[in-house]
Amino acid sequence: MQTMIEIMGGGAPENKLLVGKKTGFTLAEVLITIGIIGVVAAMTMPALIGHYQKKVLQEQFKVAYSMFSQLLLKAESDLGSKPECYYWDVNPYGADKCVEYYDNGNCKKYELADGRPLPSDYNGKMNECKLLLNNILSNVQVIAKCEGNAYQKGCIPNYNGYDTVIKENNPNLSDYELNVATTGCSNFNKNELLNSRNAYVFKNGIIIIPFALNSSPVYAIDINGKKGPNKWGYDLFTFKIKSEVNKPLRIYEGGCMKPEKGGVSTKEMIENIYSRR
Repeated sequence: MQTMIEIMGGGAPENKLLVGKKTGFTLAEVLITIGIIGVVAAMTMPALIGHYQKKVLQEQFKVAYSMFSQLLLKAESDLGSKPECYYWDVNPYGADKCVEYYDNGNCKKYELADGRPLPSDYNGKMNECKLLLNNILSNVQVIAKCEGNAYQKGCIPNYNGYDTVIKENNPNLSDYELNVATTGCSNFNKNELLNSRNAYVFKNGIIIIPFALNSSPVYAIDINGKKGPNKWGYDLFTFKIKSEVNKPLRIYEGGCMKPEKGGVSTKEMIENIYSRR
């Protein structure tokens, strides 16, 4: 009787099939492979997650930026004219200078560089900022309004302030030096931000915080609400409204913002939008 090997081809013994022999990975080999995969995953996953989160925040910023730009155009259309709530894009009066200081280092009195008194509209037209804000709020779904104490009323999380971010980056600053560094931006200092500012929460989760309710075209905007990370330069940015004669309102990067460690400025985020077009 022929053997199975002979039936399947015969030939020299070294060329014959080995019947019944099975091959595979040993348990040790499987465990070693799994361990290597785990190490590689542990090394690469944080970077991948960080990259993904960065992309998500960039898209959320783009949505907020576009929405706010459209709301400004809608306001001009609704009101029949451009509301006076903007900084000059190009200041018609030239440079200014501080000629008198308070004891804490804040400027008490400004003049034009040539010594003339500072005009009331030196920085821009700001007589109708409340009118503009009311129109903005009328054109979005607002689910919460916290006026006067936004943090205690639950509209905003426990943000850092302009002053606390500066202090973290420069821990050796004296109180006097910190006051000088935050001149003109104290409304976004931590104590003011958590205890005195108004905040409005939109249905899509965006939070806007006016720098001053009646007289400022500057807003802090949290692009994803209380979701987090709730840090300046990550999901919290400032915007400034600017314009010129016979030009529409436009949104620009705002002042009174210091990105927290690892964050970026509003300007960098806006540039990122245009670079991807």
